[in-house]
Order: sequence, then structure tokens, then C-alpha cells
Amino acid sequence: MKKNIFLYLLAFMSLAANAQDPVKVGEYYYTVEDNHNTAILVANPQGGGYSGEVVINGTIEYGGKTYRVSDIGYRAFCGTDILKVTINGQLDDKGRGLRINPHAFSYCKSLTSVTIGDGVDYIQNFAFYACDNLANVVVGDDVTWIYEQAFQNCHSLTSVILGKKVSSIDASAFLGCEELKDVYCLGSALPTYLKGSRPIFDYDHIRDATLHAPASATFVNGDPWIKFGKLETMASTTLEKCATPTITYENGTVSFACETEGVEFNSKVEYVQKSFNSASAFPAPSTFLVKVVAFKNGYLPSDVVAKEFDLPSYVGVKNEGNYEQGDVNKDGKVNVADQVVLTNVMN
Repeated sequence: MKKNIFLYLLAFMSLAANAQDPVKVGEYYYTVEDNHNTAILVANPQGGGYSGEVVINGTIEYGGKTYRVSDIGYRAFCGTDILKVTINGQLDDKGRGLRINPHAFSYCKSLTSVTIGDGVDYIQNFAFYACDNLANVVVGDDVTWIYEQAFQNCHSLTSVILGKKVSSIDASAFLGCEELKDVYCLGSALPTYLKGSRPIFDYDHIRDATLHAPASATFVNGDPWIKFGKLETMASTTLEKCATPTITYENGTVSFACETEGVEFNSKVEYVQKSFNSASAFPAPSTFLVKVVAFKNGYLPSDVVAKEFDLPSYVGVKNEGNYEQGDVNKDGKVNVADQVVLTNVMN
């Protein structure tokens, strides 16, 4: 008994000695494990989370060493104000890739586009659960398994591209994605449905959706693929990327354009606070940061473009039914509340 306790204490001390507080590398925090030269991307320990466009690479450099990013940790980005996610992992010498852990990106209400590149092998339970504005998902060629409820309740999701090695999808993975219109399967065989108490998709909704697959692709089993309302064969499994959009502001209107025809835009407007050396009032512009990404079914999403605009601020006094410039919501004053209206109009 004493020997067992001694061995347990040795193991615990070894783990404790190897554990480290999160370190910041670039934009994100990681816990690093020297014994295996791996790192786990974790939530911001300072609070406030992450924001903007997220780009995660397969390795990081820290303390003169290279670490393979093995995981995006539990709740690392959960509920944060991010717009677009691009993940590129790196396979180790045993063929193991980066894992996206449970709730890593769940409840990200501003997230509109996810591109998972090479070197990622698992998307675990609830990874992107309830990302209400997520519209476009690309799953890379090294992903083999999409776990239960990974994308459940992504109510705006319209397009999903499944890479060539996706072989298994758990129950409820895309349940509650009632806007889903197109699913692209790039592999030689359609993924196996690991049956559970619920299906992968909402059958009532995919009756109006299209399944795209290579002409030579085989059905591992019929369900749920036979539930799609339409099947189209793909001449090529090489996907084109949407062109980078442009942003212009003229005469009170923000406009987007893209050389790729037929794209849709997902945008976000942020109010940029600036400091002025004034103790009372000052004639200052209201600066807004506009971000936009273009996407189209069957295409990879564009890069995110961001541009700042200075919109004039006025006192905003109502005058016989007329409102000052900038008073978008017509409440008699110009303030950040007008940003909300502007954002809704743009989206």
C-alpha cells in the first residue's frame, strides 16, 4: 500500500512539475508541455476573451523551442466576439492531428465563417454549438470524425463542405441547422452515420437541400443521404476561394463588392473609441470599424477585410420632424445606439 501511494505521489509531482501557467504567443494563450513538445490553446486568462478574425496555426515558437499545437482547449473561444475562424494543424509522427475540444467555439454569436484546413483530425462534441450567425463551414481533408452535436443549433448555417477523409459523423451533429441548403462531400465514400437517438440533420429541412458528391462516390449506408431533396454530382473536388471583397462609404451608405459573382456578405460594425484632450465637449468624429467576409456555396470563404470610417457626430436635436445627420435611429441624439441600427441594416 505504501509503495502504491509513493508511486502515485511521484506521478502527481511529475505532472505538477510539467504543468505551466498559460503563456501568450502572438494573439493567443497556450499551456505548453515540454515532455511532448505540444501546446494547448486555452481561454484568455485575463478575461474578455478573443475577438476579430482567428487564425490558428499548427505550431508555435516559445522559449527557443517549437511546439505542435495539439488541441484547441475546452471553451477556449466560447462566447467570444470572433468573426471568422481559420485552423491549420500539423500531424505528428503517428499521424495524430489537432483536436478541437468540446465547446471550443460554442455560443460565438458573431462568428460567420469557419475554415478547417489540413492537420486537424477531430471536431468534438459541441465544438461550434449555437453559433447563431455561422453561415459557411469548410471541413478539411484530414478530419475523420465529427462528434455529436458539433454544429447543432447553428441556425444560419447554409453551406457545409466535408473533406475527403471525413468517415464518421455522430448523431445531432447538424441538428437545428434549419437553413442548410448545400452539403458537399468530397470523399470517395459518403460518411457513415453513427446512429444515436437523433439523426445528423433535420430531415424536414434537408428535403429542400442539395447533396453534392463526386459521381464515383459510394454510399456507406443510405441514411441520412437519401433524405436530401436533390443530388448533384461534382466534376471537381478542388474548391475555388471567393475573391477578397472591397468596402466603400459614400453619402451615408456602406457598400460591399466582390469579383466573385453571386456571393453573400457577412459583416460586422464596431464602434472605435478615441481619446481627446478635452475636459468637456469637443467636435470629434465617430469612428466605426467595418469588417466583411464574402462567401458562396461551394467556394472557400474570402479573407476578412476591415476598414475604418469617420462618421460625423452631431448633437442630434430634433427640429420639426427632421433629424440631424448621424441620428440613424431618430431618437433625437447621435450616440452608439445608432451603431446598432447601422449594423442591422448592413446585415
